[in-house]
This record gives sequence, C-alpha cells and structure tokens, in this order.
Amino acid sequence: MQSAWLERLEDRDERALARAISLVESEDPGALRLLATIEAHPDYARREARVHVIGITGPPGAGKSSLTDRLIAEYRARGHRVGVLAVDPSSPFSGGALLGDRVRMNRHALDPHVYMRSLGSRGSLGGLSQPIRAATRLLIWAGFDRIILETVGVGQSELDIMYAADSVTVVLTPAGGDQVQATKAGITEIADLFVVNKSELPGAAKTIKVLKEMLDVKRMAELERGLQPFAVPIVATSLVHEAETGVDMWFAALESHRAYLLEQDRLKARRGVGRERELLERLQEQVRLAVLERLRREPALQEEVQRVRDGACSVTEGAATLASLLGIGL
Repeated sequence: MQSAWLERLEDRDERALARAISLVESEDPGALRLLATIEAHPDYARREARVHVIGITGPPGAGKSSLTDRLIAEYRARGHRVGVLAVDPSSPFSGGALLGDRVRMNRHALDPHVYMRSLGSRGSLGGLSQPIRAATRLLIWAGFDRIILETVGVGQSELDIMYAADSVTVVLTPAGGDQVQATKAGITEIADLFVVNKSELPGAAKTIKVLKEMLDVKRMAELERGLQPFAVPIVATSLVHEAETGVDMWFAALESHRAYLLEQDRLKARRGVGRERELLERLQEQVRLAVLERLRREPALQEEVQRVRDGACSVTEGAATLASLLGIGL
C-alpha cells in the first residue's frame, strides 16, 4: 500500500497528491505512516537538500498573493517545479480554509509543473499547522524543488513561519510604518528579507527608513555576540501594470539568502531547529489527546472537573489535583 502511494507521488499524480494532503490534514493514521515511510526512504534526504522552502507573510492587503504569482513565474522561467501552500483562516465549523485557492495565481493553474493548494490554519496561533509541514514533505517527495508557504497575517503570535521555511519574506506596505513599530519585537526575528510592496504610494521611504533603523540595531547586537548575521535586504516592489519594479531584486535576494544558508551547514541547522519544534508540538498534541481521553473515562478525574465547575475549588487548585492524579508534576 505504501509503495503504491510512493510511486504515484513520484509519477507526479496530481490526484494522489491532493488526496494525500487531504489525508494528512485530517490526521489520518495511514497518511502519517506514509509520511514516516517517505522520511525514512534513502532518497528523501537527497531530494530535500535541493529544495528551497520560501515563506511569505505579512498583513492582509499587502499584496502577498500577487507577489507569489510573480515569484512562481520567475522560478518557472528557470525550470523549477513550484509547489504553493497558501495558509488561510480556518472555518470554525469545518476546520477547512475559508478563502480557497488564490485567484491571483490562476494563470498558473494549467501548468503541470505548478501545484497550488489552500489549507486552513486550524487555529494555530503561529499561522501554521502541522499539516502544512507534512504537506511540504509530500511536495518534496513529488519532485517540487521550490515550495512557497504563504501565511495569514504577521505579528507577535505568528512566528511559526520561521521554523517551517528556509527563507522568510515579510511583506509590508508604505502604510505599514506604524505597524512595524508595533510588532518590531517579532518582525525582525522572523524576516530574512523585507519587501515593501506598493512602493509607488506615499510613505514608502518612511517605512524603509524605520526598517533599516530596526535592522541596524539588531545587527549590532548580533555582532557584539560574535555572530555573523545575514544582512537582511529591504526590497521595494511595485506591481502597477507595465511599471512593475523590484521583483527581480527580490528573487536575487532570495537566491543570495539560500547561498548564505548553504555555507557552513546553516541550512541543516535551521531545518533541525524546525524539526525539533515540530516534534515538541506533535508530542504536546499527543499528550493533550491522552489527557482528554483519561478525563472522559476516569470517574475520579471527572469528579475533580465537576468540583471546579461547581466552584467547590479554584481552577489553580483543581489543575494541581488533576495533575497529581494524572501523574504529572506541577
């Protein structure tokens, strides 16, 4: 069964890929076994090594989808196979993506070397979910060597993209100067590149100035700690009709960052941190489900929950008692 799936994905069977991604979204046990088989395959490491995973994030309305469309075209012109996973807000009822496939990328819909899929964030505060990472592995096995993750929003709570992508672009607009200030503690941590899109509008110079000042402070702090940081570029782009500018510079900056990562095993180290984080998240989820199952079937635990509901004890006291009953030290 597993070998048949592997062959269909290797043969670039789009229906098989779509079905496999749907199964990992639903945490199907068979799909999880398929992922384990893929990762254990002797050829997987070689395929993963030639892949560049690009994260694109930023506030709504910044033009992320339009920029992604241009980036797809740049990669296709150079013969790359491109997979796009667009992370949309989840429906609170079905858990599925609300926005669906990005209409701005539809010109690539008939290209057999481009695969696009929208997935729900499923309530992940970081803007990503475990199925996104699993779907990335499926795309790698299917032979896509450039994978773009476009995520919802950006802010203090939306940092997961830096653990799932090799190179993260944060897209802002000229009106984003105040937003940069409000989120600066997180925004400079996740960005490997900044794109100030819609730069034909007033305020672009101010936004770029604010970003440069923030990055200078960060770079000086890193140099004082003996680090050799990547010089984060800021690219101004405009996608207004024939006057389109900056996309080629953005592409070149992404290539430069990939070259930087390939030096001194930085890419291997970065992906290792991402795998560790994913491991801990998966472990946390398994523990959560195990605890909920015990709460459902053990009367002593149910009684303690009821005491909290009735106000017979505080939440803090109840949590400590439940932890003790579960054998968890707090």
